Amino acid sequence: MNTDKDSKEIYKEYVENLLYNHDIVLVSQFIKDLSFDKKEDFLFFEEDDFKGKSNFNLNIDVEHQEHNEDMLLVTLRVNLVGSLGGKNIFNLELDYCGVFQIPLVTQELMEKQVKVECPKILFPYVRRIISQIMVESGLPNVDIKNINFFEMYKENT
Repeated sequence: MNTDKDSKEIYKEYVENLLYNHDIVLVSQFIKDLSFDKKEDFLFFEEDDFKGKSNFNLNIDVEHQEHNEDMLLVTLRVNLVGSLGGKNIFNLELDYCGVFQIPLVTQELMEKQVKVECPKILFPYVRRIISQIMVESGLPNVDIKNINFFEMYKENT
């Protein structure tokens, strides 16, 4: 199996499909569920105590629910866990939703829009919320890089 050719073909399809993505409309967005737990052992730590010593584990799942033939709800389910010296510092769980209006397209293209394009639109808001929670909790900010939702989509198909 030639994975380079397969990847190039998949990427070409993705780029061709981008032509449709300008029709996606974010109608509304909101926090559906939010939980933050800072562990008791770390209540009196300062930011310098964490520099270069802490680890963060980020998991993101994309879910969707159809409302009617051109409206759907996309949820980014985020779980972020921080640890220091083998002990959990905090656990953050966030369900962030967007209501999208998507034009009628093929089922295959709809799946790509729901699992790639809609999460790309929502992710900057999720990153901002996480950053604000970290600041308000007295913990150092977590530098969350951009997520390649297309790669996630390819891995799961």
